[in-house]
Amino acid sequence: MPAFVYQAIDHLGQETRGTVDASDAREAAQTLRNDSIYVVSIKLATQASASAFADPSVGKILQALSPGQYMPVGKGDLIFLFRQISLMLRAGHTIVEALQANQEMVGKRKLRRALAAMVEFIENGGSLSGSVAEHKKVFPPLASKLLEAGERSGELDMILDRLADDMERNLDIKRQLVTAFTYPSIVFLMAVTVSVALVGWVIPRFARFLTSRSVDLPPITRFLLDISAWFQDWGSTVGLVSLLVVFGSLVAYTTKPGKRWIDGMLLNMPIVGQVILSSSLAQATWTMAMQLRSGITLLDSLRIVEAIIGNQVIATAFGKAAEGILSGQPVSAALKQRGIPRLVRHMSAIGEQSGEMDGVMEALGKYYRRDLQARVKMLAAWVEPALILIVGGMVATVYLAFFQAALKVSTGGM
Repeated sequence: MPAFVYQAIDHLGQETRGTVDASDAREAAQTLRNDSIYVVSIKLATQASASAFADPSVGKILQALSPGQYMPVGKGDLIFLFRQISLMLRAGHTIVEALQANQEMVGKRKLRRALAAMVEFIENGGSLSGSVAEHKKVFPPLASKLLEAGERSGELDMILDRLADDMERNLDIKRQLVTAFTYPSIVFLMAVTVSVALVGWVIPRFARFLTSRSVDLPPITRFLLDISAWFQDWGSTVGLVSLLVVFGSLVAYTTKPGKRWIDGMLLNMPIVGQVILSSSLAQATWTMAMQLRSGITLLDSLRIVEAIIGNQVIATAFGKAAEGILSGQPVSAALKQRGIPRLVRHMSAIGEQSGEMDGVMEALGKYYRRDLQARVKMLAAWVEPALILIVGGMVATVYLAFFQAALKVSTGGM
């Protein structure tokens, strides 16, 4: 396991240096953070020793050639950044010092440039929330609002931790959603591949053998031969039309009306729609709970949720709810929108009456996360045997058809 040389600050605010064994720099930083040690800089031991002798220009060239730095900024990068800044602020460092220190540690070029611009923005009299709002392509819309609330309350370090926690939860929900659809998609593609191979390659070769025997073939064999013949005549057309439909759907998904229509269709699908609904509501309610606890108004919370929810139908529902609250409606009435279940409306009314809306939203977030986990398991339990039966049924049908035909040929058509 490689060793990493680090420069850090301990829980007493004292500078410390040393080495730690880890598989990569992020794991090394996480290990130190678990020991209440904040990492200012960390390098592989061989890189650290070589840096004293290496030409700086060579180092810059090698850094520029690293492909990883040109990748998009992911949620994992932002979670690491927010936690590091929070820890530095608790250790007594200024925001500018925290940003400058993290600028040396982050691996993505786009994020480094954003941090450099943020330092300049703050040094010219701006705020951290304002600098984050200037980089909408790097930071989510939720970040600037929460940081603004943290600046007003003086709890910026706590807000950064909450923001990182919220992003971790949303990332976990996204992973569960990807897991739910990855396996069925792979099995479906395999089923399509097997079908095309059977109809386009296997059956035609048997067909030439059987037709040359001039025997009366069983009905199931004739049916497969007819399908194969039709596929030979129209297969290329069907394939081209399918590609055009897929391409058209992807293009339509880039437009707001098309995205709303496709998202609505997905929500209406059995099992799949419930998985998407549970994941969206888990993300929405958890995010609202975190925002309300941080001092953001319900109106702003709903607008932020509208911006971060991926499903356009549910996002539009929260946007209309924000408009309803702006016009003076109670929360339960404003949330009476397509895509928002009755449970959310009922619990929101309870939260509004008790004054504990953040607690109610957090409870809803936990409920929908458990519901999502249960539905992911149910999706796997239903889809896996169904697809296996479909693929197995196709193979069994082909085997039965040509076994009967071969038997008839061997008996001379008797």
